[in-house]
Amino acid sequence: MSYEQGEVWWGPAPHKSGPSYRPWVIVSDGSHPFAHTECIALAMTTQQHTGAISVPDDAWLEGGSDTDAYISPWYTTTIKHRDFDRQQGTLEPTLVAEAVSELHRYTTAPDN
Repeated sequence: MSYEQGEVWWGPAPHKSGPSYRPWVIVSDGSHPFAHTECIALAMTTQQHTGAISVPDDAWLEGGSDTDAYISPWYTTTIKHRDFDRQQGTLEPTLVAEAVSELHRYTTAPDN
């Protein structure tokens, strides 16, 4: 199965006590060295933390959320495709681009 940038999938939530799942926004594309088996994703939550990116209802191209949703651009992981459970939807590219830009704010290259 193919996984695309901007899709939101439910997968394991590390750093939680006991088995737990959360939605993840796929932010990597086909240039990822192992795109056929894994992807880079940002966590989504229902809590509005400082620096979180709000996901408005009209940002969902497919699917959606029954509650307020936020992307946490500092909470990133690599997930194997086999670990995804079900797809929640797909977000518009401009929102995904904003989340990636915010991630890069936390990962600036050191000055030489």
